[in-house]
Amino acid sequence: MKSLSKKLVLFLACVMCIISGSNVAAQDPTGRQLTPPNYVFEPNVPHDLVTKNLGAIGTQPFVNNLAWESFIALNWPIPDQVIERGVPDQQKIIGGAPAHITEGGKVPAKPAGPVVWETYKDSADLFLADESKPTPFDAAESIPDACKGLALKHPQAAARTLVNSAKISDVLQSDLQAFTGARLIDQNGKNVWYDIKVNRTYYDFVVNNKYYIKSKVPDGLQFPASSNTSSQEGTLKIKAAWKVMGDSSQPQPDDVKTFYTTDALIYDKSADTCSKQTVGLVGLHVVKKTKQLPQWMWATFEHVDNAPTDGERHPNPTYNFYNTKCGAKCPINTPPSSKTDTTPTQVVRLTALNSNATQANQTYQTALKMLRKDNVWSNYMLVDAQWGETATPLGVPNQPRFLANTTMETYLQGPTGDDTKQPHGCINCHGKYAGNHDLDFQLP
Repeated sequence: MKSLSKKLVLFLACVMCIISGSNVAAQDPTGRQLTPPNYVFEPNVPHDLVTKNLGAIGTQPFVNNLAWESFIALNWPIPDQVIERGVPDQQKIIGGAPAHITEGGKVPAKPAGPVVWETYKDSADLFLADESKPTPFDAAESIPDACKGLALKHPQAAARTLVNSAKISDVLQSDLQAFTGARLIDQNGKNVWYDIKVNRTYYDFVVNNKYYIKSKVPDGLQFPASSNTSSQEGTLKIKAAWKVMGDSSQPQPDDVKTFYTTDALIYDKSADTCSKQTVGLVGLHVVKKTKQLPQWMWATFEHVDNAPTDGERHPNPTYNFYNTKCGAKCPINTPPSSKTDTTPTQVVRLTALNSNATQANQTYQTALKMLRKDNVWSNYMLVDAQWGETATPLGVPNQPRFLANTTMETYLQGPTGDDTKQPHGCINCHGKYAGNHDLDFQLP
């Protein structure tokens, strides 16, 4: 009987493995992948939704798939020698070489980047203050005078020059969030910096029509959309949030292995100074125009350790933007009191992730870890993907009704989508303030 019971237990365990673990590749203790993952990673950005059995599960899971697959393709490594912006290296893999591939007996280090979207054109080099014609898409990006000396010493960092601490350019120059004009400060008292990039389709549409000149921009314009029946890449915009990596001298040192990091030149406009810093990605908007999503897909991703969710337990000992020991003395989601205030922002997520987003995250994070256990991109999660099935009424999403990223809409998280005076959320807000420009804020 005892032997029979053991066999029965083993049989049931095998059945459960077949049912629940069929998409998980086996790994040995060293991280070497023993079986190939069922998910096939694709380095090219998908053109549109691919759906099946909509009546059973609805559209949102497929929008989430489009969001995650776009995220993977956009974060694919580029060739060592970049000839053309926005082109992935088909011989590489997201997050570095698979763990079972070795060079001289050692697993290759994950690549430092850059990735595909980082080679897109910086919006600051497309929309110039004097409305002059922008430089070609593949031309080098501009660098502030204060950063030129450092750029010569650190050419790799110069390829990422941050000038915004609101949503920004290749030299990080902005630390101010949209609409509120407020900064976000991490647990080390450092500003978050922002980036805005556009793909070649966006660039060509603007330049060929001279839409970088305000008087040339017509009402009712429509950006090119991609579809599953066309080879044309649709319009893509990327907005990124970066935090300065804290070292051992900081109150909260960062584990750089858990972030996608890059060296950057950060330009402080107010002081007219430039510094070289290692920054880590903490937030990413992926905004994509497709035939089936005429109000664009607004997908937003965050680092998994950014902030806890309101009303839920705090499973992490540390967060990028929340102090678990601060308690009631730290007001949540409150902007700095002045231009010189460096008090860390106590950030809390006000809208919890829904089950569709959570399920998508588990699927794709697991797939990324199957490539290598330390795949840095498995430390990022989809918050949600907002979409509108039709352009009428403009500015009204089908799902979800509200969406915010804690690093880019920190102070606009309240679900006020029905407030016509101050609508929050991607489609809600862009529809009200940029409805005549196809929901695009970048146009002059």
